[in-house]
Amino acid sequence: MAKFHSPQDCDLCPTKTHNPVCSVEGALCKVQSVRTASTYKAGQVIFYAGNNPLGLFTVQRGLVKLEALSPSGDAHTLRLMGPGCVLGYRAMFAAEPYRASAIAVEETQLCFIPKTEMMKLFEEFPAVALNLAKQLSTDLRRAEEKWVQQIDHEAPSRVAEALLFLNDHFSTQSWTRREIAEWAGTTPETVMRSLSAYEKQGWIALDGKSIHILNRSSLSEKAHRT
Repeated sequence: MAKFHSPQDCDLCPTKTHNPVCSVEGALCKVQSVRTASTYKAGQVIFYAGNNPLGLFTVQRGLVKLEALSPSGDAHTLRLMGPGCVLGYRAMFAAEPYRASAIAVEETQLCFIPKTEMMKLFEEFPAVALNLAKQLSTDLRRAEEKWVQQIDHEAPSRVAEALLFLNDHFSTQSWTRREIAEWAGTTPETVMRSLSAYEKQGWIALDGKSIHILNRSSLSEKAHRT
């Protein structure tokens, strides 16, 4: 179960200036009056695929992954969401169940705004809806780029791309071989073989779960090789 706590002053939130909802002038006071704050431990499910959205979640701190299952039962990481990101808005706009599950990668603090209150926010602050529409467009572009990359590139190249992406965007987080595989759309065994090969070539250094990139140019060349 998530640990719920009393909302702190939103003025102290480090994400308020780049959160698509709270960054709109005047909306912050409204958000503070209707939100609920909660903390999730690493591995805890925030919502499940198939559930109906009851509102929106915003990430204050921590990291969340959106995970979908293939027909064969394999898990695939669709997106990684850090501080300032909003969860569940696509399903809410489409009035359909979630297509993926949201899972905390590390201890994560979220704010939840009920759907009825979000609709009131949209009416009072149209810029909030516009911000979310822009974010939806950005997410779609990134999803298309990832889809093309996974079609055009072999698994070892996708592993190299995953290492670069995760290092660039989440450099303080350590990733398991399974998590890298879920992002790259391959198997943990392929990830382990690729990491071993890259270490032998001097492109990376392995230290337990930590992966240090030593030769970015070679890894980048591998990532873009079909």
